[in-house]
Amino acid sequence: MEQSRFTFVNVFHESVEFDRNYTLPFNMLDACIRSDGENASIATDLRTGEKLVSRRGTLTFIPCHFQGRYQHTLANERVNIHFKLEIYPGIDVFDGIKRRIVEYSPEECEELKAIFQVQDRIFMLSRCQEFALRFCHRHWPDHYEFNLEKTRRFDPVIHYILEKGNAKTEVPELAGLMRRSVGNFSREFSAAFHVSAKSYLQRELFKKASILLTAPESSVKLVAAQLNFSSEFYFSKFFKRLSGLSPAEYRKGAYVMK
Repeated sequence: MEQSRFTFVNVFHESVEFDRNYTLPFNMLDACIRSDGENASIATDLRTGEKLVSRRGTLTFIPCHFQGRYQHTLANERVNIHFKLEIYPGIDVFDGIKRRIVEYSPEECEELKAIFQVQDRIFMLSRCQEFALRFCHRHWPDHYEFNLEKTRRFDPVIHYILEKGNAKTEVPELAGLMRRSVGNFSREFSAAFHVSAKSYLQRELFKKASILLTAPESSVKLVAAQLNFSSEFYFSKFFKRLSGLSPAEYRKGAYVMK
């Protein structure tokens, strides 16, 4: 039976100034809980050039793989939930959605702000999941971008990536699992997933890194070693290229699980 699977990547509080371009491999539900009016934060859709000015009481859903520039100022304060809602590993319900979804909902923004202040961490995360799913159910896509029958033939490869994939994993290794030439494997994978095998590897590696960085006992150096990066420097470079944040900055702003 087909079903979706909700997975937390992190919950995040932003009250610092930055200007970044990034494309996150997961969904983000953002609530603007404070806005001082002048010098408001701006989010730009890099595909269309459309600009969105932060306004207190606004809920914004940014689908996975959305290409954006984020100019966040101290005039705004936001809380957001990073999550995946997958119907197959690496295939999100909202894959293929090219636009942001914006709602003006001061009551829900205040609700999420209050949820972030709950002291019981397990209960807080459960409330965050319920909040995110409620929003997703209101905006569920009419159709999915992927043919699941085509993707299932790659089950051995996907399970290998999820269980053993690291910074040293390369496309020829994956092609060997299916006894295909690199060229044939790459074409078939791209046709099934609408993304190259290399990009898929990088997305899943970034997701692993994002989750590992929230562990209280973790450090940037430790996560780099766990994921088999040759050095902390190359791990930081990889992470910042995908997220716009260094691992240390991400860990500082993230809700570190305890």
